[in-house]
Amino acid sequence: MIEKILYKSLNYFFPILCGMCGREDFRSVRSGLCGICSRQTSGIWRKKGCPTCSGKTMDGVCDYCTSRNVFFTEARYLRERTDLLAEVLNKIKSRYEYPLSLFLSIGAKTALQSWGNRGIDACLLLPNSSPGRFGSFSLRPFSPIRELLSIAEKTLGLPRIDPLFKKSRSRQAGKSYADRFFHARSAWEIRPSWQGRCPSKLLLLDDVFTTGASVNEASRILLENGTKEVYILTYLRTIE
Repeated sequence: MIEKILYKSLNYFFPILCGMCGREDFRSVRSGLCGICSRQTSGIWRKKGCPTCSGKTMDGVCDYCTSRNVFFTEARYLRERTDLLAEVLNKIKSRYEYPLSLFLSIGAKTALQSWGNRGIDACLLLPNSSPGRFGSFSLRPFSPIRELLSIAEKTLGLPRIDPLFKKSRSRQAGKSYADRFFHARSAWEIRPSWQGRCPSKLLLLDDVFTTGASVNEASRILLENGTKEVYILTYLRTIE
């Protein structure tokens, strides 16, 4: 109740404008994106396609899952990636436009509730940066998927754990399709304190599923250290 009162008070004195065009309307106040801009985005994902990766299938066959070893149990996304949504995500990352993450998180609660009977033990974020020279703190004031994490914690009552760390300082973004897979293989490691001790069922959260190389490699490491099932939820998915 106190949070709602504080939120409404802040909106009254400092209204949330659309993070893309600067307009203010009912939608921008609630989700960070105005009605006009939101209508240019893709719709919220509904269960279809491949039962494992949620990708497109041809005659019931998924090219993604049949062309490689898939280590996760099931991957879902909230929206198909478009140029506008890619720009929305970039603003969250580079300009710290936190209200826009409210829009990208729409539909997360429903997606998570459908996994409510899976017995998931905990959730984790895919580490996207390696420790700096002077410490392990992040240069970003908040994680781009903080809102997604908050919804997962509240909806499924999951604790957050951090069994993985990124040892590579190189970023996946900007790499070619093939290079993403080569880089992912050596990008993450299990923390010594979690070796062989990871919970049985985990929810892995990330911002975008492009090639799936990162989340698949993270899933492989988790499976090698005690996990039996890995469920993945991302804001966006690149559909070819």
